[in-house]
Amino acid sequence: MLKELLYNGPVEGSERVRAHWAKVVALVVAGAMLMVLGWVTLWPRVDDALEPSSLRAFSLDSRPQADRYLFDYAESLEHYEEGAHRFLRRMSERFHIEAVIVTLPTLPAGTYLEELAVDLVNRWRIGGKLERRGLLLLLVEQERQVKLEVTYELEDVFTDAFTRYVEDLQLRPYYLADDIGTGLVAVMEELEQRAQIKHQGQYTPSVITELDEGLLSGGAGARRSLESYRKDRNSAAVTADLPSKGARSPKEAWNAMLTKWAGEGADIDVDVYTGMTRLAMGDPDEPDPRTRRSLSHWRNANYQVLQNDQHAVIWFGNIEGWENAPFLFCRTPTGWKFDLVHQRRLVVMGENPNWMIEQGDYPYVGLLADAAHSTGKDLPLPAEDHYSCRHDAELVRRIGELEKAREDSPDDIGVLMALARLNVITGRRPAHVKPLLVRLKELVPDDPEVYKYAAIYGVNSFLQYKTALVDMLAYAALRPDDAFGHNFIGFLHHRLGDYEASIGSLERAVELEPDNVYAYSLLARDYALLHQNAKSDSSRRRYREQSLAMLRKAAGSPTPDATRVARLRAWLDHRLR
Repeated sequence: MLKELLYNGPVEGSERVRAHWAKVVALVVAGAMLMVLGWVTLWPRVDDALEPSSLRAFSLDSRPQADRYLFDYAESLEHYEEGAHRFLRRMSERFHIEAVIVTLPTLPAGTYLEELAVDLVNRWRIGGKLERRGLLLLLVEQERQVKLEVTYELEDVFTDAFTRYVEDLQLRPYYLADDIGTGLVAVMEELEQRAQIKHQGQYTPSVITELDEGLLSGGAGARRSLESYRKDRNSAAVTADLPSKGARSPKEAWNAMLTKWAGEGADIDVDVYTGMTRLAMGDPDEPDPRTRRSLSHWRNANYQVLQNDQHAVIWFGNIEGWENAPFLFCRTPTGWKFDLVHQRRLVVMGENPNWMIEQGDYPYVGLLADAAHSTGKDLPLPAEDHYSCRHDAELVRRIGELEKAREDSPDDIGVLMALARLNVITGRRPAHVKPLLVRLKELVPDDPEVYKYAAIYGVNSFLQYKTALVDMLAYAALRPDDAFGHNFIGFLHHRLGDYEASIGSLERAVELEPDNVYAYSLLARDYALLHQNAKSDSSRRRYREQSLAMLRKAAGSPTPDATRVARLRAWLDHRLR
C-alpha cells in the first residue's frame, strides 16, 4: 500500500532542495551525536523494537510487540530483517496464519528446546488473533538447534513429515554454507506454499499424504541439532575458474546442468558453472531440495532460448509459478555457463506463484522484455561496480588472493576494502561480507566507500532499504558533491514511499549532473505517484505536468537510455490516466 503523504503546497527548485537537505544534515548530525554518546551501533537498526538484545532482554511473560514477527535476540538475522518482516506480514494478511521467527543466543538456564517453543507459542499467543493458526520458528545459536512449532489448528497441513523436510533439507545446505539466515527464509517460503493450501481449503487427508510422500517421515516434532550437519567442504574453497571446457550453446549448458542436478552427470565432459557460481553453491551438482523437486517440470517443459552474443535466457514464457522463472547463462572465454550472480540479483520470487525480473542497467534485461518487471534493485551503479561473466575467472582469482592476504594481515585496510567490494558486487553471502564492512567501519569510519558498499549490498542482496538509507546518508555527508549518492538516496526514499524526500535528493543530483537520465526517470515516477495520491484536481494537474516534464528531459538526454525511457513511458501511460 502506498504511503499516505501530506502536501502543504509546492516547494520548487532550489527552495525544495534546501529544505530537503536541511533535514538530511540534521539527521546526519543527530546520528553523529548519538554515535559519540554511544547510543548506536556500527550496524544501526531501523526500528527501536529491533535494537540489539542479549538474552537478558528476552522474556516469556509477554510478546514484546504485537505487530512484529521477527525477534532477533541472537543478532544473527540483521541482513534479513526488512525482507523477512515483509514476508511474515504477508503470511498473516494473505493466509491468516501468524508465523513468527525468534532467535536466541542460547537456551535460558534450566529450559529445554521443546518446552521453550511450546511456552513461547502459548504465552506470546502466537496465532491467537487468527483462530490459533500460528507457527513458530525458534533458532538457538549456541546450541545450533532449531524447532518448528505448529499449533493444532494447522497440523493437518503442516504435518510432521513436512516440518522435518523443510528443516533437514532446507536448513542443511545453507548451514553448510555458513548462511543460516537465508536457510530460515527458505523455510518460510516452503511454509508459504503450504499456507496457500490451508487457506484455499480444498484438500483432503489423502491429498496431504500424497504431498508428504518422499518427504522425511514423522516422529516427535521437528527438532534438529544443526551441528551434526557440519562436514569438510573442500569444494567451497576459493579457487580460480579453471580453463575447463564450457558448453557450446546455452541449450547444451541447460541440459547438462539438469542432468548434473539429477545425479546423472558423471560422464558429462563440460563444465557449466562459472567460478563465482561454484563459490556461491559449494558443490553445484548437489542442489537444494526445491531445485530437485522441480527437475521433472524443467525436463518436460517447453522453452525458448532467448540469446544475444554474450547472454542467454532459458525462457518458459511469462507464466505464473516459481518453477517457470527463467534461467540465465553467459558466454565465458571457454563456453556457455550458468550465471548465478545475475540469477540471484535479477530473478526475484515474489508472492508465490509470482516472479519478476529486476529493471536496471543489467545484462539479460533486454532479453526479458515480456516478463513482469520490478524496480526493487534499480540502482544507479557506476560501471566499475557491475559484475561481468567476462571477468569471472579473474574475480575468483583475485578474491582468493585477497583472502590469503587477509589471513596474513587481518587489519590491512586496502585488502579489506578490496575484498569487501568484490564480495559485494558478486553478491556473496553475509558471512563473507558483514565482518569486512563491520571491521572497516571500525578502522576507517570516515571512508565513504565503506558506506557505499554497505548500502549496495543491503539493497541488492536483501532489499534492506531503511538500513541502506542510513549508510547512504553517511556516504552523502562525506561526499556531498557526488551525484551518485543523491541518486541512490532518491531511489531509497522512492522505495520507502517518501516521494517528496526522493524528489529533493534527485533534484540535487541533477544540479550536480544535469545529464542524468536515471534521476529524471525516477523524478517522473515520483511525481506520477504523487499525482495518483493527490487530494485536489489542481494538485493532480500540477504533478502530472511535472511528471511529463521529467519524461521529456529523460528522453531528450544527450546520452539517452532507450530501454529505461520506453519502460517509463509505458508505466506513465497507465499511472497518469
